[in-house]
Parts: sequence; C-alpha cells; structure tokens
Amino acid sequence: MERRQLEYFLAVVDHGGFTAAAAALHVAQPSLSHSIKVLERELGAELFHRLPRRVRLTAAGAALIDFARRALREMETGRAAVREVTGLMAGRLDLVTLPTLALDPLAAAIGRFRARHPKVQVRLYQPESEEDVRAAVRTGEAELGFADAVPGPSEDLESVPIAEQELVVALPPGSTPPPDGRITVDDLLTMDVVTGLAGTLVRDLLRVEGERRGVEPNIVVEVGHRESALHLVVAGAGCAALPRPLARLAELEGAVLCSMDPVLNRRIDLFRRPGKLSPAAKAFQELLLDQEP
Repeated sequence: MERRQLEYFLAVVDHGGFTAAAAALHVAQPSLSHSIKVLERELGAELFHRLPRRVRLTAAGAALIDFARRALREMETGRAAVREVTGLMAGRLDLVTLPTLALDPLAAAIGRFRARHPKVQVRLYQPESEEDVRAAVRTGEAELGFADAVPGPSEDLESVPIAEQELVVALPPGSTPPPDGRITVDDLLTMDVVTGLAGTLVRDLLRVEGERRGVEPNIVVEVGHRESALHLVVAGAGCAALPRPLARLAELEGAVLCSMDPVLNRRIDLFRRPGKLSPAAKAFQELLLDQEP
C-alpha cells in the first residue's frame, strides 16, 4: 500500500468522484482510476460502488478512511521530524476550528506563525459543529483543533486551554440599552433572540437556563453559521449573544453591545491526539501558549 494510493483514495472520498478527484490532484483520471484498482486488488475488496454519475463507498471503503488519514498524517509527521533539524523550512500545518475562533485568537496567531515560518503552508478547516472539530482531529484530517472546552477528560484527545472570550449581547441598531448597560439571563430569555442550532454554545445555554426557570427561550431566528447572527442583528431581526471579538464587528455597523450579568465567558481549548506532534504543529502550539518554539 503506497502513499499515493491512499492520497488518491481520500481524494475520491473528499471530492465525491474520480473526475473531481483527478482535477483536484492535477492528475489524469485514468492514472487515478488505475491506482485505485491496484489498491483494491491488494486489499481484496472493492472500495467504491461505481454508479453512472457518482461513486459510493462500500463497507470496506468506509472502514479504510480513518486508517488512511492516520497513515498519511504519520507519514507527514515522520517527514517533518526529519525536516525539524533544518529549522522548519517547509511542510504543512493542518488546523480545524469553529468559524468564530478563526477571527480571534487564530488570525493573529497564524499571522505570527507565518512570519516566523514563511515556507510552511497553513490549511484552516472550519466546520460549524464542535464535535466535527474534534472528529477532524481524531481522524487525522487536522493535527490541532480549536473549540469550546468540554467538561471532563477525553479518552482519545488531549486538550489545553488557550484563551477565554466574554459573551456579550448585541442589540439591533437604535436599541436603548439598560441603564447599567447589562442584561441578565432572565432578560435574555424574554427577548427576541437570534442563535445557532441545537448543540451550539449559546443555544444550549438558553435551553439549560430556560429549563431551570421553567421558561421557553424566545428564539426568533436559528442560524447554521454563527457569523450570520451578526448580520441579522444589524438588520433588526433580534438580539444575539456573541463572543466579544465577533460582537465588535456588529458594533461597527451600529449594533448596541451590552455585557451580561453575571459575566459569562467561553473557554477555548486546543485539542490534539496524544503522541508526538509534527514540528509545525508543535511550533504553533508553543506560539499559542506564548512560548518560544
């Protein structure tokens, strides 16, 4: 089983077909198809159902995905370990993060990292779900992940806190804030709220606090992407509880910001698999923790 075969296999999985995979890899489709057929012969099982206009994974193909991602990640870590002695002059850093964290703290951190290591390519994957962030780290799709902290230890991932962000309430432009500029959770439960889907931080907070008080939160708009809440607030659709870095963008468009009473903070953790990191990931983690790599 060769690295190229695994790369081709994952490209077909990620791009949904042989034609799209070949285009993404800049290789001829017959070469890619032949490589997959050779891999299937070596494994003794078909990896894809080849349908007229698409492909679908077989059970054997589905079983291979996580192994293939981990194998490629380990190969990259081995190569990178050799490059480590040359001062991190090349390579790639794969990160996965909630979209709101791409703004802060990751944008500034990536900028500093690129200034120190200009020949290292950074790939930033941004799913909306916190579980998708952790799943990408588990499978090796990304080496480091960034999401809200979870209670209790994880059996298969290590985590370390890297930052905290205050949650504030953004009100539509022209709103009159409370005299003290603060909004309680009780107040928030009665207001027209724009928030994310079930499983997101603020949505779960409203659910838990509403159940505790026997009150149903007044959710007027659900959004799949948290950044959309910012634009909806500015458009007057309702208020939203947002991390302060994101809320400041709404403030530039006229939204009125209020602190919460009591103050609520989200803790942001870095997630990684146990074991040795590639030099690029190690350097990025140390940069985030304000250590000199």
